[in-house]
Amino acid sequence: CAIDVMSGRVDCFGQGAGHAQRAMLLYDGIHYDLLVRTLFDGAPEELDVTLFRPDDARALEQAKLVAAEARRNRTFTDTASFTLRCLVCQRGLKGQAEAVEHAQATGHANFSEYR
Repeated sequence: CAIDVMSGRVDCFGQGAGHAQRAMLLYDGIHYDLLVRTLFDGAPEELDVTLFRPDDARALEQAKLVAAEARRNRTFTDTASFTLRCLVCQRGLKGQAEAVEHAQATGHANFSEYR
């Protein structure tokens, strides 16, 4: 399942296809992060659980809680309204659409997000 941090939307794929396991991913607007379950405090990383049974409702609920916390902390990128600066000409831009338009018009392709 993939959970969009900004909206809270949950998309599960392959349901009913007989898969024995599934992964949980968080989408922050730019990329996906794999969620892991740590078995106990101080557990070595190789014991982290990254695959869950499709009927593991607890794993999905925990993933939703992690996404909700990330949303409260605003640890996502809204690509429609984030602010960018072209590092070639220093022009300020809003959103991915303006950045793409600027890149196509100028050939500039080096941008940085700022707040």
